[in-house]
Amino acid sequence: MDASDPDLPDAAVEHISQMLTLAKSKHQEAVALLGVPDPNALPRLREVLRLLEEVELLADDATSYVGTEVMKAALKDLHFQQAAVQAAIARLENVKIQSPWATPWPWFTLIMLAALIGYFAS
Repeated sequence: MDASDPDLPDAAVEHISQMLTLAKSKHQEAVALLGVPDPNALPRLREVLRLLEEVELLADDATSYVGTEVMKAALKDLHFQQAAVQAAIARLENVKIQSPWATPWPWFTLIMLAALIGYFAS
């Protein structure tokens, strides 16, 4: 079935168009978030993954109306993007688990210790 299929009602074509427009907007937002550097990337990557999951739902819904090869290829590409973000999240979580210095608590303890030493030394 094709979006230009005469058997497809105008309302369905409009609905598909709106879903794909929203999916494109969410995908652009997710890609933009990937380019934002910050020291704690996990929350940002989780938000990117959430947005990509929303894009997937919208694209799956559109594909149920219009099952073209282009849509199937786009979904496959989206799944690769989701897998890459999931892998990045897993790597960052693994680094955090392995390194106690990845959390603020050891640094906070060192600062407090230095402050106490400074206080008692004066």
